[in-house]
Amino acid sequence: MEPKPSPQQERLVWWILWASFQIGIVFIYVFIGKTGSSTAANEPTFWPVGLFPVLISGVIRWSFLPTLKEGAKALPFFILGIALAEASCFLGIFIFPSHQTHLFVASALGIFQFIPFYFDRYFGSNSGQPDQ
Repeated sequence: MEPKPSPQQERLVWWILWASFQIGIVFIYVFIGKTGSSTAANEPTFWPVGLFPVLISGVIRWSFLPTLKEGAKALPFFILGIALAEASCFLGIFIFPSHQTHLFVASALGIFQFIPFYFDRYFGSNSGQPDQ
């Protein structure tokens, strides 16, 4: 049987995932978003639809994640929330190019809200140890 990772190792995984998504969204926007030319004539006018993934991400972060007590159960929702926030940037690049900056900012803020400062509830000093 393999040893269970320490709380510090688990916390490090969350920080690496969060930082990778946060930095990755900037690289995606700079290298993919700015390469195409946008023609507003062919673009749908309902671009605020691109904000829905960020809004769903906010619901996951502020309503659902606080109810979970274990890091192993929260991690998939952490990743799902960040991925939904990132989706708004892709919608801006490929579907709504004249509003890609707005959707990039919303996406970056959506990912930022998942910054792992609050994860002591999952990996506190007594995490994985019996109550005394």
